[in-house]
Amino acid sequence: MLKYRSENNLNFFKMKNKNSRKILPTAESRDKKKPKIAIVSLTSCEGCQFALLDLGERFLQLTELVEIVDFRLIEDEEDAGGELDIVFVEGNPMTEANVKTLQEARKRSKILCALGNCAAMGGIPEIRNYHEKTNTIKHVYKYIQGIQNEEVKEIDNFVKVDFTFPGCPINAEEFLKYIPELIAGRIPTISDTPVCVECKKAGNRCLLLDKKPCFGPMILGGCNAVCPTSRMMCQGCRGLRPTGNVKAMRATLKNMMSDEEFENTTEIYGMRDDIEEKMA
Repeated sequence: MLKYRSENNLNFFKMKNKNSRKILPTAESRDKKKPKIAIVSLTSCEGCQFALLDLGERFLQLTELVEIVDFRLIEDEEDAGGELDIVFVEGNPMTEANVKTLQEARKRSKILCALGNCAAMGGIPEIRNYHEKTNTIKHVYKYIQGIQNEEVKEIDNFVKVDFTFPGCPINAEEFLKYIPELIAGRIPTISDTPVCVECKKAGNRCLLLDKKPCFGPMILGGCNAVCPTSRMMCQGCRGLRPTGNVKAMRATLKNMMSDEEFENTTEIYGMRDDIEEKMA
């Protein structure tokens, strides 16, 4: 359990950030019992959790609103078990222990959220699903006997997921934006807008106009178009938009990248299976 106390806690709430909604405690919220949350790691790089820590003092503000009972990067006490209001899960369930941890988290929680691309879409590790397993694992282990090499699957193959924070890593400002609703027991809805909207707001020239491939039109926005702003194509780490026109996007890209290049790029963040389903 994370414990954090400071006389300056309330001063943190005065900090302004034009890109995020401030989380303000009230007398009522301080008096009543705090909701319990857990941030759980499966097999992952923990990049999405570090994105939260990068918020600094603003992340610590959460201790005014919730009790963080499990967060391995900063915890000072073991999780004692018991019911949870919200669980955030990062990573892939790659081992039997991972699957057990995930299923136990679901049983204990009222709301379970996928935290990032790996939990939601399989992420970069899912690339290996599209390659011959034995040859792939030999690049990592000299002796492969007894090494588990299961297929990479999203967490919703094992448990019900109530909400997803997309991205690789997640947008920590988006986390601050939606967590008040989750604490209130409501499931937020992420606006179905493409990366292109944010790209245009940033004043970027569209890569497609220069005959350079980009997945932006079919990908869910919310990342502030960080890749196109760096003149790098959007590779889809936030996943397909619900109304994204995959077939039209593929037709547009025909003259910009080969079928093999398109397929390889969709594998990077675990999007290939989603695209194949849309194209069927």
